[in-house]
Amino acid sequence: MKQAAFALMLLLAAACASSKAQNGKPARPDVAIDVEQVVGPAQLNYPYGPMEVQYEFLIQNRSAQPITLTRIEVSTLNTAGGPYLLRRDFYNVNKTIPANGADTVKLWAKAFGFGRGMRENEPITLRVIAYFQSPSGTFQKIFMRELSQYPD
Repeated sequence: MKQAAFALMLLLAAACASSKAQNGKPARPDVAIDVEQVVGPAQLNYPYGPMEVQYEFLIQNRSAQPITLTRIEVSTLNTAGGPYLLRRDFYNVNKTIPANGADTVKLWAKAFGFGRGMRENEPITLRVIAYFQSPSGTFQKIFMRELSQYPD
């Protein structure tokens, strides 16, 4: 349900977007990214120790040119709390997002879970750097999201 509403919102935003050139060069593509935790500690029965968390990234290309997602770096910023910490790592991807389109990328990230306890339902603050290639050159999109840990 949440994914359908979010996808509809992104498609409406894509319909309103446009890209303009500056000084004869194509403008850097306008990209919107959101992330959802698909599998986390609640789905894995709150393990203590190494585990993997699955994320789904929804990437919306609001420009008139295709772009290619080449790499995603993910890390957690919540060192004082939360049910897990991510190992700061990067994941190579080769996903082309069509012009004025959207697509999703799923990946499993290595984490360390802290098991059951007072912090099992604390939110996770995720920092993401997405690397892209486009006809106008390479660029990055950096963003942070706070992800709830309450199971649906």
